[in-house]
Amino acid sequence: MREIRRYLFWIRYDGSKFPEMAKGGTGFGVMDLLNQTVSQSIFGPRREQHPEQKDKLKFSPSSRTDAKVHAIRSSVICQVPLEFADLDKCPETKIQYMRTWKSIIDAANPGSLEILDAHSVSAGFCIRRSVSYRKYTYRLAVCRSWDLWDTIRQEPSIACFSERDYAWRLPPGFSPERLLRAGKIFEGEQVMGSFFKHTNREKRTEPISPSALKYIFYVGLSNGEAYSVENDIYDYYNVTIVAKSFVREQIRRMISCLVNYSYDRIPLSTVNWLLKNPISSNFYDMGIPVAPPQGLYLTDVVYDPNMFTKPVPYYLHSWDYE
Repeated sequence: MREIRRYLFWIRYDGSKFPEMAKGGTGFGVMDLLNQTVSQSIFGPRREQHPEQKDKLKFSPSSRTDAKVHAIRSSVICQVPLEFADLDKCPETKIQYMRTWKSIIDAANPGSLEILDAHSVSAGFCIRRSVSYRKYTYRLAVCRSWDLWDTIRQEPSIACFSERDYAWRLPPGFSPERLLRAGKIFEGEQVMGSFFKHTNREKRTEPISPSALKYIFYVGLSNGEAYSVENDIYDYYNVTIVAKSFVREQIRRMISCLVNYSYDRIPLSTVNWLLKNPISSNFYDMGIPVAPPQGLYLTDVVYDPNMFTKPVPYYLHSWDYE
């Protein structure tokens, strides 16, 4: 019999309240807080009370986002020792855990992280490879006039403060039509090597480079809205990008190209050239800045529900080899 049980956690988080998403950097990332929250609810405030079990509590996210990037709905797999695996034993138990998690997070870092749901999953389910698709949204806040732009650069308004950590604030001159035209170029199968942040150190340590071949289902544009303060300063736009997976920093580099083309700062031929010449150094060599992280949101991670109980194909997790 297996001595562990695995759960799928659904979470949302505010990237502005963390120095990073992944675990193991500063120790204060999204995954660190999630780990400590669930650990305390299971083992108590001091994990040393169960030293033989603490190492069996493990977490792995479906998507690693850059620092300052937000998530509206993301997924994390959690491995729990069987002795403590009663998280969804019955509705009442689950509700009590949810309340405990909220209480711990609110005390530690209010408004930073929310556990939306948790439910058990079968062995063979893979948090990353079982994904049907991921949906990201990038928020743009475009100033309505040059007079306003000059004014808020000298003295930011309350609306500017509200958007500072949650959108890319841009000057007038943005063309939605041009952005959408360029976005359609990305749809379909593409080798995203030029949009891949692959450092020299990573190239030295990885015997086989990750594949940059991706299929982008959709790139779209829609009207957005103010994050928290209604105002007459900005027009809001949401850029939506859907694919099964992405290479590191791909979306932020795509958004940079789309926005720069919309302002007529780069020609469409530059976008086509980057796609036809998939070398990771090309982006920086051309002097194109990467879009800032605070406007990016992981909107959803979608699975076929059958994968939770009858995963096909059956994947072995790295934990299974321990």
